[in-house]
Amino acid sequence: MLNFSRVVVRSFSNSSNRFAVAKGEIEKGYFEIKKIQEHFQKKDGKPVFLKGSAMDQVLYRITMALSLVGIGGMGKLFYELAVPQPPE
Repeated sequence: MLNFSRVVVRSFSNSSNRFAVAKGEIEKGYFEIKKIQEHFQKKDGKPVFLKGSAMDQVLYRITMALSLVGIGGMGKLFYELAVPQPPE
């Protein structure tokens, strides 16, 4: 009984796709997605998170700057905690 229900559900979920392929119809969104995929898969030496637009570069640099500020603050804190302060 379980296998029969799977077959029925699978036939309904794939039926529209089979009819479209049988008629030779391809959604126009398919080609747009393929174009975007080709853009992100180009071998240009950039990591995928920087291939989107100039905004990706800006966000990446802001993230790196804030990370470096945080690491510097941690270094300062560790130094202050490790080195005894002279008495006043």
